[in-house]
Amino acid sequence: MSGSKCKGSGDVAGTAKKLQSITMETEVKIIERVEQGENMVDVTCYYNMNYPTISTILKNKDKIMEHVKSAVLMMSTIISKKHGKVMEELEKLLTVWLQDQHQRRVLLSLMLVQEKAKSFYEDLKKKHGV
Repeated sequence: MSGSKCKGSGDVAGTAKKLQSITMETEVKIIERVEQGENMVDVTCYYNMNYPTISTILKNKDKIMEHVKSAVLMMSTIISKKHGKVMEELEKLLTVWLQDQHQRRVLLSLMLVQEKAKSFYEDLKKKHGV
């Protein structure tokens, strides 16, 4: 495939290529393929992207990999302390609330999160009779 044009990737004169969003997963796969020695032309054809896009991803490789690494660490964090039933339930409720706020793109401050945690805690204490 090297040395040949990508099948079906030619743009018609006067038409712009549609913008496509690139996931972090795709960026990491692109980085890995190039680092394993795959030809840049083959990678651009495989992902139907232009050369400058692939070059930009490779130029930002350190930032991308650092972001992915920190995201994985956050997702794999395990709380090792044993908490009481109230604290365990509080963590679950707060996590769900935070995810909901994130999906709604609500900006959160530390103070707002702390207030919500206190509110959940008070409700759970009443529920469990603590």
